[in-house]
Amino acid sequence: MNDDACVSVWQDGRMGSEGAAPDKSRGLDAGIRPLIDEVVRTITDVETIKALADSTRLSLLRALNRDRVPKTAKELAEDLDEPQTKLYRHLKVLLEADLIEVAETRVVSGIVETKYRAAQSSLTIDPTAHPEETREVMGRIIGDNLLDYRKRFLRHIETNPIPADPEKAKQDGMLMFLSSTVRPEAAEHFQQRMQDLVKEFDELPRDPDGVRLEGLVSWFRPTPKDPADPADPCGPSGRPGRAS
Repeated sequence: MNDDACVSVWQDGRMGSEGAAPDKSRGLDAGIRPLIDEVVRTITDVETIKALADSTRLSLLRALNRDRVPKTAKELAEDLDEPQTKLYRHLKVLLEADLIEVAETRVVSGIVETKYRAAQSSLTIDPTAHPEETREVMGRIIGDNLLDYRKRFLRHIETNPIPADPEKAKQDGMLMFLSSTVRPEAAEHFQQRMQDLVKEFDELPRDPDGVRLEGLVSWFRPTPKDPADPADPCGPSGRPGRAS
């Protein structure tokens, strides 16, 4: 992992503006304020980054950010298939870090029920101010996100039939590996185009009745090795490897 790499944990669309009418089609109860438009947060401090270095807390944030519907601890436990009692400590850490907030409280059968929501629509982690203090933590955060994506991608492949039409199959799910040795300016141009595409996707208007699309965008620049190193997928030719 490069020390100067910013890690975007997710980019998941835009929200309606503050003060908009509650969206009953997405399960928002009357009186619950939707997230304001473009609530983007970049985290640079060590303590908040450490608060994210836990697979359960990352899963909670993804669950709240995915559908943008405030949820109780019970509902989150059902979503994550985890014991409800296990989640309270993690919810407390996320609340103290201002990563989630209380959307609503109400009394049900004499018990106070709390609904939580994500405090931002997009979250980026930037460890460059504290590279040594966050190196191990960032490794855990990246690893947990990769494992979560792997689990959900494989579940989709295993539970859905592969379409007979090749083009429909590509739309349904695709995995591509890219590896090549190119000029530095070409690499920078390609990386910028990828960032621009992610931003474009992030700014698409959300449609509750539309097609859900999930993906993971990643790249890194390996430390140069011996050209004959068999571990290098390109080998001495620098030709790209690709699987889809």
